Amino acid sequence: MNMRTIITLLLVTLTIGATAQTQDSMSVMNDSVSVNSENTMRPLFPGGEKALRKFLEKNLTYPDLAEQYGVEGTVVMSFAVEKDGALKEITAKDCKIERFNATAFSKETDAKQIELKKQFALLFAKEGARVIRKMPKWVPGRWNGQVVRMKCNLPLHFFDPNK
Repeated sequence: MNMRTIITLLLVTLTIGATAQTQDSMSVMNDSVSVNSENTMRPLFPGGEKALRKFLEKNLTYPDLAEQYGVEGTVVMSFAVEKDGALKEITAKDCKIERFNATAFSKETDAKQIELKKQFALLFAKEGARVIRKMPKWVPGRWNGQVVRMKCNLPLHFFDPNK
């Protein structure tokens, strides 16, 4: 496997927002609904977390510009798993640049460093969205025995492959 494509994931943690849409209504459920209750089943990647980790390791690519500056970070991708398992409303909720090569960065002006950090966040978000669009349909979530649309958050960790 090419070093550019090796992105190790500390944890592939799927967190489900407590929003779901019932078949009869498009209203958002109360935040007090617990995804751990026995009446709720979160959406699953086909084959489970191990298969999701394998899919991400195979398909997630570390951006070239990030490698040049040794940038590492995490982007939290948000998406809806529809009743048919299709993934929609793919967005990046949060992106944090956690590490970078201070020597390479120090050669840039303060304004350029700020711009580069924004570029890295955007690159990680775009790569996260690209990979999620490439995913197969998921097993949809259930609430009270009914298949429902659920929102999910998936943190993706980007590590410098040269370390």
